[in-house]
Amino acid sequence: MKQSEAIKYVNEEEEGRPLTVGTYLPDWLQGKQALRPSTRASYESHIRLHLLPHLGHVPLAELRADHIERMYQKIAGSNPERSRAVSPATMRRIHATLTSALSTAERRGLVVRNAASRVELARSPRPAASAWTSAEFARFLDLIDGDRPHLLFLLLGMRGLRRGEGVALRWRDVDLQVACIRIERSAVSVNGQTVFGPPKSSSGVRTVAVDRQTSAKLHWHGCRQRLENRDRIGTPVLSELVFTDSEGAALDPTYVSRHFDRLVKKHGLLRIRLHDLRHTSASIGLASGETLLEVSRRLGHSSISVTADIYSHIAPLVASESAERLAAVVYGSAGPDDRTPGA
Repeated sequence: MKQSEAIKYVNEEEEGRPLTVGTYLPDWLQGKQALRPSTRASYESHIRLHLLPHLGHVPLAELRADHIERMYQKIAGSNPERSRAVSPATMRRIHATLTSALSTAERRGLVVRNAASRVELARSPRPAASAWTSAEFARFLDLIDGDRPHLLFLLLGMRGLRRGEGVALRWRDVDLQVACIRIERSAVSVNGQTVFGPPKSSSGVRTVAVDRQTSAKLHWHGCRQRLENRDRIGTPVLSELVFTDSEGAALDPTYVSRHFDRLVKKHGLLRIRLHDLRHTSASIGLASGETLLEVSRRLGHSSISVTADIYSHIAPLVASESAERLAAVVYGSAGPDDRTPGA
């Protein structure tokens, strides 16, 4: 603990004001200097909307597991500020924020033990990944041809980029000669502003190959951007970002998701989320013969086991097609003998 923090907490105790959860949590967040902007915004939201209203009055040293359990029951039972209930996934993120804060308090000697570590949340099954078929995705692309984010949606569905990775893509990350793009950063929306930072994990930094048609589309997209900038600022130059709004500014990731939802609804397509274009990319890739390792690296997963877990529902189809390809190599075009085994 920093000396200034220790003095402040000791002074509070001496003045008869025990350190409360409501005093500690904001100070803890302020001291977290290495957080990604999106993570900081998430922690701040959890603290402001849930932890302070329910636990802020409790002296930190007296916080018990039953306080926390009652808080989760109340959160699950009432949610006045949102249109729908807090999901199990969000509840787990709230719990992770509190657990992290109390771990720091335990290391500083402010609590004897981390009360949150003694609370178990019900495990929720991972929802099955939704995806379009290749035909459904192709139809979507045909229907939105000419829409400003058309090429962005194409990259998300063809190459499996995350929304933030596509929004953050710069022309310096695009190599049309080699036909590949380099993923080195991501974009998030924080308090209505688009903020850039590194991908969510080190495995997210990667090079993704693009096909010749997509490479040609990127080329023509760059030509249109030059003309647009000539008309807007008088100079036919590329913007720093591959995808911008009509004023040349970075796209808001939240807008991209909402615009996708509007397009899907407008054209009467099977309702999926924008993130499901990433699942669509993986599903089409696996079904067309890509190996699990290739898909895992293309998506930037931390390990192949993550990919296998998410796309286990595709595994039987992939295994069957792999078996047929192996059989074609072994048997040749003539096919296997029709003789009964053992005859």
